[in-house]
Amino acid sequence: MNVLPGAAALVAGCGLMWVSVIAKLADRESTAVVWPVTGRLRRLLGPHTVSAAECAAVAAMLAPLPVRLRLLLLTVCFSCYAVAAVVLRGRRCACFGSWSQTRFSMLHAAACAAVAALAWWGMLCGLPSPAATISAGSSVALASAAAAWMWRRSAARVRPPLSGIDRFVIYTSESCPYCSALEAQRSRYEALTDRPVEFRLADTDEAAEQAGRAFPAAVGYDADGIAVTEPVHGLAQIRDALRRAGTGPVPVAGTRSMR
Repeated sequence: MNVLPGAAALVAGCGLMWVSVIAKLADRESTAVVWPVTGRLRRLLGPHTVSAAECAAVAAMLAPLPVRLRLLLLTVCFSCYAVAAVVLRGRRCACFGSWSQTRFSMLHAAACAAVAALAWWGMLCGLPSPAATISAGSSVALASAAAAWMWRRSAARVRPPLSGIDRFVIYTSESCPYCSALEAQRSRYEALTDRPVEFRLADTDEAAEQAGRAFPAAVGYDADGIAVTEPVHGLAQIRDALRRAGTGPVPVAGTRSMR
């Protein structure tokens, strides 16, 4: 009996899913803002639903269920991830909340398909139930420790001040649940920086593209009207960006600063 494929699949699959759950719960607001599934489908595949499903899947991996059933569930989960990565290719990946700034690509799809294939191989090779439980449990423990370390590292990281910004544009959307709260506190956000802050409804495709198709979003522009920052999503993240713009001299048109 070759136990390696099944054990490796459980370690990789459980670890990734558990870190994903922790990351999404650690910053629920940012996760909800950048979540790539929109429209009516979001009611079924929103961040809360997906997180709950991932929790249930991890619990099933730890439970004393038949090993083949556990590996079959893992195969289905990561096959779905692979399909989602292909369908959402190019959109912001929110699988790990705000901890990951990547976009869905074929590399994401290939990695998820590899885990699914490994789990399927493990079903064919077999794995003792105690070994399966130990593999899943060890993976969850290591993933929890890694997530705690990443969270503390992110919280303690000193972010450098933003430079080269002449003004900020905060993009909002009529369908955004957080935008109304932001609009109600305009003066508070404007007071965080000495740069002009413009609130703009993203009612055109060009504006939505500038905002990264997630709302609310803040973008810093130089004096020539060129974006010098990536879109910043989430209320806390927008406040942080406004503070980091500093109170230095406003850049002169025609002199673009490097990020």
